[in-house]
Amino acid sequence: MKKPVKIGKEIVDLLLPRLKDEFNAYYFYRSASNWCKNVGYFKAAAFFAAESTDELTHAKKIEDYITDWNVLPILPTIQAPEITFGGLVDVLEKAYELEYNLYEAYEETSVKVFKTQDMCTFDFLQPLRKIQTDSVAEYSDKLNVLDGVSPTDKFQLLMLEENLFE
Repeated sequence: MKKPVKIGKEIVDLLLPRLKDEFNAYYFYRSASNWCKNVGYFKAAAFFAAESTDELTHAKKIEDYITDWNVLPILPTIQAPEITFGGLVDVLEKAYELEYNLYEAYEETSVKVFKTQDMCTFDFLQPLRKIQTDSVAEYSDKLNVLDGVSPTDKFQLLMLEENLFE
């Protein structure tokens, strides 16, 4: 009986770190949502809860891609995220850093995949690169809105929360 083709180990080894990144992002945003809810930033809490769902969707896409190519992915071990933050600005700065790091990781992975000439996987990564580009821009905009606002003035931050997390 003919065996189906499996995606190469080199490609799997390039995708598994992105799977881990997406799970790490999921847990970060869950933690951020919980923290925001606990300190009264309810719109931010809802926003970060939705972000966590998006990250889990991205992880599932990677898992599905690997399994669709007849390989059983090894699910990564994830460290517990921090559960306290220095304020809403701290959460946004860390979210920006996370998204920018994901952007760079997807770019680097895409370059390596392209060099293998696996165009199917390269094409698979394209929407994920677009998502990261959009996320970096979105968090950059949020940080720009906060320029000049005291990161410790909860009243100002509560007033801006409506615009930051529509």
